[in-house]
Amino acid sequence: MIISRGEKVFQWINYLFLSALSFLFIYPFWRIAALSFSEGYDASKGGIHFWPRAFTLDNYKAIFARSDIMDAYTITIGRTLIGATLSILLVSLMAYGLSKDRLRGRKIINIMIIITLFFGGGLIPTYLLYKSLHLLNSFWVYVIPTLYGASSVFIFRSFFRALPKELEESAHIDGANDLTVYTRIVFPLSLPIFATMGLFAAVGHWNDYMTATLFVTKQDLIPLQSLLMKILDLNRSGTPGNSFGMVDLVSSTKRTVTAQSIKMATLMVVVIPIMCVYPFLQKYFVKGVIIGSLKG
Repeated sequence: MIISRGEKVFQWINYLFLSALSFLFIYPFWRIAALSFSEGYDASKGGIHFWPRAFTLDNYKAIFARSDIMDAYTITIGRTLIGATLSILLVSLMAYGLSKDRLRGRKIINIMIIITLFFGGGLIPTYLLYKSLHLLNSFWVYVIPTLYGASSVFIFRSFFRALPKELEESAHIDGANDLTVYTRIVFPLSLPIFATMGLFAAVGHWNDYMTATLFVTKQDLIPLQSLLMKILDLNRSGTPGNSFGMVDLVSSTKRTVTAQSIKMATLMVVVIPIMCVYPFLQKYFVKGVIIGSLKG
């Protein structure tokens, strides 16, 4: 196949544009990483863009020397795993039932779900509801309210309705019930949408900090994002690191950490774990997004 000169020029323009766009996305994260590995007072002089001038791990040592950072990690990882798993399981079961025309009351259930997309209870009624359910200052306040989402139900339902009905009919002829069809046929065929929605749910749990801000006061139940917000707020207000309980790493001549360097290291600690999930789910994620766009 012969490529014309105009097509070659167009391809090079695309390459340059995409390379520049990728640099704009990657550079801020790369600079934060360089600052997190730099000595605090050296980094405060400026001029660090790609590589640390004075490499150190003291910022990360200061973070992990705190007891609350590990508690926050435990809460965040626990809510992400438990919340995302239960949410995808229950939502997919509900969507599978709603995808069947023989389900009685299906239209009424769909209308009730749609209403939740347009109307909410409000902050104060939600707080009073959580209080009556004994969810305040409880780990389950992170999990139970997020188990069902209307948009997730409709995405799963659209995907299930697009699956070949002949497979389910043949399984029913062989004596399989609906649960067997779901576990043996529907689930293996729906791995892309499960991975896609599972990733959305996991990222939502990992990044959420408002729930803890509004409904949790116990320090041992604070998730990682809320702890990061505390550090950022104290840094913006100019509060010294000592008042927040930061560990001073003192050499014989100078201290090597500052509030700014601690902030950069904390950002890396928060972002890196969830980023590590993407490479393992990328294949299913891309396929699920494409299928959803075609069959939704």
